[in-house]
Amino acid sequence: MVRTLAVALATLIGMGGTTQLARAADDDRIQQLEQQMLQMQQELTALKEERQKEQEEAARRTNLLAEEVDNLRTSLTVPDFEPLTLEDSIYGLGPAASKIYGVEQGLSIGGYGEAYYRKDVSDKSRSDRDFADNLRFVLYTGYKFTDRIIMNTELEFEHAGTGAGGSVSVEFAYIDFLLWEWANFRAGMLLAPLGIVNELHEPVFFHGVERPEVERRIIPSTWRENGIGIFGQLLPGLEYRIYGMNALEGASSNTAACTPDENGNCLTKPSLKISEHFRSTRQKGGNALAEDIALAARLDYTPMLNLTFGGSVYTGKTSHDSQYYECVDGECGPVNVPGARLTIWELHGMYSWQGLDLRALFAMSHLEDSDELNRIGGGGKIAKEMHGFYTEVAYDIMPWLLGDTQQQLSPFFRFSFIDQHADMAGDWEEQDRYEHNIWTTGISYKPHPNVVLKVDYRNFDTDDNDHEREDEVNFGIGFVF
Repeated sequence: MVRTLAVALATLIGMGGTTQLARAADDDRIQQLEQQMLQMQQELTALKEERQKEQEEAARRTNLLAEEVDNLRTSLTVPDFEPLTLEDSIYGLGPAASKIYGVEQGLSIGGYGEAYYRKDVSDKSRSDRDFADNLRFVLYTGYKFTDRIIMNTELEFEHAGTGAGGSVSVEFAYIDFLLWEWANFRAGMLLAPLGIVNELHEPVFFHGVERPEVERRIIPSTWRENGIGIFGQLLPGLEYRIYGMNALEGASSNTAACTPDENGNCLTKPSLKISEHFRSTRQKGGNALAEDIALAARLDYTPMLNLTFGGSVYTGKTSHDSQYYECVDGECGPVNVPGARLTIWELHGMYSWQGLDLRALFAMSHLEDSDELNRIGGGGKIAKEMHGFYTEVAYDIMPWLLGDTQQQLSPFFRFSFIDQHADMAGDWEEQDRYEHNIWTTGISYKPHPNVVLKVDYRNFDTDDNDHEREDEVNFGIGFVF
């Protein structure tokens, strides 16, 4: 009995030890599983964090790509605006008209506008009525097909519409084929490369409310015709343009028969467009007569950044095979209008330095057959030679008032002399009414580099006092973009 109890007790003790050993093994296993679970949780958390980072990076890249696409789309349509300066001028064009040359590809848009109010103040021989005019609004549209093929156009709205003397017209429209630095090809409706303001006529970049009279009466700005040409830079700072263009139209045909007098003579006057100036001879690219082709050439040299001087010339016949009807001693029939070759040449210079702006220009014209043109209908208005010049000085005083600023305040003075009857052919007499001294003084204020407010006073001193033009005060605004 005792033995049996001892054996049972020993068995129980053995079983207890075995249970403790098993329990210890289970604890170790549980700890291992817990460690594995913890490690798996840590790895899962790390994977989630990495995935989140990847998603955030993907979202960031998507946003950046969307912004880049939007910026690219904008740059190909309406580029960001930056202030324009004369340094942005390309081959003599205004800075806004030159914008297409600076874009990488695609579309470029720019433009300008100007308006003024005029008040006559003295010498009122014609009218005492003042007036205001929304003179023009212009849109430039350019397209860069490739780095070497560029289209550039200017669409102009004058006098606020097509009534009351207003118009909508294409000011220029051409395609450039950029070949080499020294030789490129241009074709379309071109600005005649004469003078300063015919190509560089954006209102922010010249002083005075109106363009200089010498560049309106002798050089008929704005002057454009259809043509082709070459242009480029021969040497650093030495640029040229050579165009072949349809010539100015000096007369329109009039072959209606006339009734001879008792001596068998009569004359049906042709419609002469040449008079005491050349503005009415511009064909402006619309159904332009091209029987006569003119040559226009220009050379500019810029030895330093702020100094440019050069010259230009235009020459071509103006008759375009026009005819009129005439009877001489009873012999009647259509007669050709004289060829009337017109040559205009000019010299110019511009200089700017620390707020100082200087400009000067001299222009002269020579017209062949002016004697005959006066005989058949000119009535003594058409001169063989005209000449004129102007000098201008302006100085920006705003740095003295506000220090470092983009604003400008520039008083200016311009003196112009024009003689539209400098030399008359034959027995035709010079008329003093066509000789003028013009004194212009005023001030230009730019609250922004591309916005200008102008005021000026112009005094016209004419040799013939009976035809004195009124002195005037002008107020103007202008902008470019």
